[in-house]
Amino acid sequence: MITKFNSQSFKAYKDVAKAAFDPSRPLLAQIVITRRCNLSCGYCYEYDKVSKPVDLKILKKRIDELKRLKVVFVTLNGGEPLLHPHAAELVKYIADKGMIPMMNSNGWLLKKDTILELNEAGLFGIQISCDGLEDNEITKKSLRRLEPKLALLKQYAKFKVRINGVLGSGNANDITEVAKTILDYGFDFQCSLIRDESGSAIVLDKDMQTAYMEIRKMKGRLPSYLHDSFQIPLIKGESVEWKCRSGARYFHLDENGLVHLCQPRAGFPAKRIKDYTRQDILDNFYLEKSCSARCPHAYAHIGSRLDQFRKQPKRMSS
Repeated sequence: MITKFNSQSFKAYKDVAKAAFDPSRPLLAQIVITRRCNLSCGYCYEYDKVSKPVDLKILKKRIDELKRLKVVFVTLNGGEPLLHPHAAELVKYIADKGMIPMMNSNGWLLKKDTILELNEAGLFGIQISCDGLEDNEITKKSLRRLEPKLALLKQYAKFKVRINGVLGSGNANDITEVAKTILDYGFDFQCSLIRDESGSAIVLDKDMQTAYMEIRKMKGRLPSYLHDSFQIPLIKGESVEWKCRSGARYFHLDENGLVHLCQPRAGFPAKRIKDYTRQDILDNFYLEKSCSARCPHAYAHIGSRLDQFRKQPKRMSS
């Protein structure tokens, strides 16, 4: 497991620092490489059971377009990205283009050889979901199933490992125990909020709110720049004031090669990545999003932090 500041980390900080002076430079793009998933969690709206993986040549062309836009981080997304037969090759292609490759996964398909391939390819970090101690009717992303994979990651992974638990998908006591176990392994643990079909945060019950505040007190849970303080008002049903830069600092690229502001609110601008320009990025940078008040999407919040001091004069219709 990676434990120290290395050359890839230095490059990440350097590229983010450069991007801070250029609002037209995206920090993060998520790219769907397969819509298919080996699970069917009750809170997820971004998968199916039948789609074929996106063709490797097509994906490489889309990654070339992300390079054209000077994207810093590129995250391979699904469905389950490890179902793509060329996932490691795509990681290497991103790294060879001078961008920083990451991945979102449920972790079920990780084996020793897979981890070693991802090491060799230059994966910077992986985020894996784990929502409770045992399976339930909403999610199968349980610690019982994941723990053997965590042991492999601890032994072999040279990339960063962060575990994400969806609050509201299981038992409050369970998610607290999951967080403790993850931290004992030496991995980062973050919380995300269960959302409705519109992409808005669902209010948590009192027990889950208490569990979340307890988890927030745990040492070593997240690096400070990844903090999730924006979630505190959301779990209580309140709104949060911030300037969302989705479509600019962060955007979602679907399996058809269309750019969306974010994953939960797909549908705009729905423009092909080959036609996406610096002007599109700036237009969305200065566009105030009507959905931001109850937005729980961590990638959007984190990607927008550099620019809270910059104006956002244009208003998006509901």
